[in-house]
Amino acid sequence: MQTFTLTILAFYSRNPAVATSEISHRIGVPGHMVRQARAWLGSAGYLHKDRDKNWHITDYGYSALARFDREKAEENARFLNDAIDTAASALKVTRNEISGFYLMDKGMTNDSYIFYCGGKKYIYRHAGQGSEMLVDRYREYANYLVLDGRGISDVVIYHNPIDGTKITEFLEDSKGIDPANKNHIRQALAALRKLHSADIASPHDFDFLQTIEYYEEICRNSEVEFYSSYPKYKAVVTQLMAEIDKLNVPKCFCHIDFVPGNCLLTKDGSVTLIDWEYSGRQDPVVDVAMFCISAAFNKKQSDALLAEYLQRKPTKEEYARFYTYIATAGLMWSLWSEFKTASGEVFEGYTERTFNLCKKYSRLAADLFETM
Repeated sequence: MQTFTLTILAFYSRNPAVATSEISHRIGVPGHMVRQARAWLGSAGYLHKDRDKNWHITDYGYSALARFDREKAEENARFLNDAIDTAASALKVTRNEISGFYLMDKGMTNDSYIFYCGGKKYIYRHAGQGSEMLVDRYREYANYLVLDGRGISDVVIYHNPIDGTKITEFLEDSKGIDPANKNHIRQALAALRKLHSADIASPHDFDFLQTIEYYEEICRNSEVEFYSSYPKYKAVVTQLMAEIDKLNVPKCFCHIDFVPGNCLLTKDGSVTLIDWEYSGRQDPVVDVAMFCISAAFNKKQSDALLAEYLQRKPTKEEYARFYTYIATAGLMWSLWSEFKTASGEVFEGYTERTFNLCKKYSRLAADLFETM
């Protein structure tokens, strides 16, 4: 159940005759949203109405409240109030024209909410816990500026680079691609090639080692206990990246967080890329490596994806770069996961899996560089 709906339930648990206007005033949302939530609570058996039209909480409702954090409800109400104000201001409408604000997806970095206005559907992106330490929102803002009008990314209505709030148009009949679906993969790679060939002047580079140093620092400040072999593999990927630097590889504007969930398959069969907070100038092979990490591809699947992206058999050098990026990104994402865990969000098994990728692919990359 949504915390907003539970907040409404909590009001009726204290006073069955509480007026809609009082709840609306107390938590700062339009009355019609309170009435919608109350109607759902009644139909779901959490509330029932007596002859005097007072709303009483049922045993089922009390059971739900017993598991509910009241402080979290109040925090959610404040967030909802601010979010409605932001959405109304961005769309130049009154608060009462905003409706249906509900959580669509609790992602690894951000939380996404759906709301409606004027018969259209929008996504309200709220920065997740601890993300202000992990993501440079000004970088993301700059990225969207250079992407504007190119038909590659989602359409931004509002973007606040200070707190990470973003409002975008909802892509009707769209869905995240399935990495097990060959047609989806083909469409995603077509979108990736379009990005890499778009000749976009990137406002900044994406630096793996610099990001690793920063993540390491915030992990230390959060008293994270690193893997005992962490220093060893950090030294290994540092050397591997130095080998790549000698190659003078051509770079372009890359997504960096090119993962299945950020590839939306639209109704016309094309793929729109979303969430550009990590994007910057890099070796295009990096994006293929990132997809393989997120999709949990094995080596055979990863090699096949690289070949499909290039539309030919990769060279030994390309494999060496590719494996280096999987290893280096694996180390980077393991630190990211360590910090998220220290901040109270745990993604079961993610830290260990990404660190193991670093160990495995760093050996593969080193072997290839030795024979080049």
